[in-house]
Amino acid sequence: MKKFSYLMIAMLVLMTIFTGCKPQAATGFRAGMLTDLGGLSGSAQNKGFSDLGWDAFLKAQTDLGATVTLIETKEQADYEPNLEKLAKEKYDIIVGVGFLLTDALTAVAPKYPDIHFAIVDNVVDAPNVMSLVFAEEQGSFLVGALAAGMTQTGTIGFMGGMEVPLIKKFEVGFIAGARAIKSDINVLVGYTGSFQDPAKGKEVTLAQYNQNADIVYAAAGSCGLGTIEAAQEMNKYAIGVDSDQDGVAPGFVLASMVKHVEIAVYDAISAAKNGTFTGGVHLYDLKVGGVGISALTYTKDKIPQTLLDTITQLQQMIIDGTIVVPTTQEELDAFVPPSL
Repeated sequence: MKKFSYLMIAMLVLMTIFTGCKPQAATGFRAGMLTDLGGLSGSAQNKGFSDLGWDAFLKAQTDLGATVTLIETKEQADYEPNLEKLAKEKYDIIVGVGFLLTDALTAVAPKYPDIHFAIVDNVVDAPNVMSLVFAEEQGSFLVGALAAGMTQTGTIGFMGGMEVPLIKKFEVGFIAGARAIKSDINVLVGYTGSFQDPAKGKEVTLAQYNQNADIVYAAAGSCGLGTIEAAQEMNKYAIGVDSDQDGVAPGFVLASMVKHVEIAVYDAISAAKNGTFTGGVHLYDLKVGGVGISALTYTKDKIPQTLLDTITQLQQMIIDGTIVVPTTQEELDAFVPPSL
């Protein structure tokens, strides 16, 4: 019995020598995702911004054989420690979904030059970071044109979350698109100051409906659920954002401005897996199908064909560069609606 034990010990020692004296790390391609404070919605019908990113990871798990990990951040102070955790574990690619992760990624990415990182909705200037940005103003332009063509009161509304440059792109694009259809359109603008307060979203939206708006576009994360709820109560229209929210309240969501976060994130994961990863800015606009307008599943029969044709025309003009959609208030002030 002792001889057998000695033999086993000797074999283990030899195995340790031949494996470099360290336990072997798990093999295989690994991808990690961090959400911002919004987290996942947990709803298949009403997917939020982070849900779209996670869809890309699940697709990578199926199609690329990736091992995927999700960290839903609960406190802003956790962004950097969570990124560090995945980096120290040597994940092949780490994706931060949301511009609120910018500072943390700027601090962490340079420490780990051999690890691929990506961020959605902002730019981090590092060679190992893909910055996945979208032309939200272009998609917003199209739903703004739709709203202006469908309003019965001549007044529409925009409800944003945090008043930051990213959400301003949604606002000014929406207003420019509305003015392309009705130069004298009245657009009410309000902000909740949050992306996570549906009750506040409903409050802001109801105030706009009570000021004669009959269509309100929400670009405010889960606050937009309050807009859709208000539309149902007031028998008005809401316009959804990011994912196709038309089915959340069929007949009350006129359209959604879809933003294909899932495409951009999957592209980043695939590039890291296939050895084609390049840092820098990667733009997802109308031309590449990064943004657009939903299929109008529940409302298309209520929209005049002439208006749909005009929206198609506007989309092509943006793709061709005939229309340059504003992204700031200064650009909106100088914007001249196109001749149609």
